[in-house]
Amino acid sequence: MIDLDHFKKINDTLGHLTGDAVLREVADRINRAVRSYDFLGRYGGEEFLAVLSNCYPEDLRNVAERVRSAVSDLPIGTETASLAVTVSVGGIVTSHSIPGLESLSAADAMLYEAKRNGGNRAELGPCDLGALKVRS
Repeated sequence: MIDLDHFKKINDTLGHLTGDAVLREVADRINRAVRSYDFLGRYGGEEFLAVLSNCYPEDLRNVAERVRSAVSDLPIGTETASLAVTVSVGGIVTSHSIPGLESLSAADAMLYEAKRNGGNRAELGPCDLGALKVRS
């Protein structure tokens, strides 16, 4: 799970057209940062979902850091502003035997852990979904 940090402020101060331009650029940067065979989609609002196949904890760490830095390393230029944008990333490594919604909830819990820890970071959880406290 990938979520833009403080995106509401962009929409509220610069307008939704600028917000949309930021979302498009962030999506493009994330798409270039994940592996060519990974799946990336917009999950809703300013949140994206990446599904990485054949992924081990070290792979997840590397991709998460590439995503984070791809967004934050260079300002995003729009017609009205040059913006420093960051993302928070939450991820887990799991097997096909874990139901999709449980995996999604666990990754979401890690995303909110990254947000609670200040944003512009990745929090990666354990494979044992039972050990995670999922937000409600």
